[in-house]
Amino acid sequence: MAAKRIHLKSEEQLRRLYMPFIKSGALFIATDEPYAIGDELALLVQLPGDAEETLVKGKVVWLAPLRPGRADQRGVGVQFIEDKSHLRNRIETLLGHLGESSAPTATM
Repeated sequence: MAAKRIHLKSEEQLRRLYMPFIKSGALFIATDEPYAIGDELALLVQLPGDAEETLVKGKVVWLAPLRPGRADQRGVGVQFIEDKSHLRNRIETLLGHLGESSAPTATM
């Protein structure tokens, strides 16, 4: 199983990458690697303010469409499938005070 490290430096960066509309939560991972729907990944996620990384297992559930001139938005959506550390709850608690935002995300 491939592993990816994601170090999130700010709540705004987390808001751009978090996919709350995916059951169990998901993160958008910017990558040029050729993943397919269903591929499993181990994510090592460091949330803003955390000193340690959190391990969560996930699977690819979304592939970013290729957009000319938008190399910064190539990547995959990885759904949390084994979240023993309650990463989804921690993310939603961190983002809860931000409320609804009209700012663009990396996915929609």
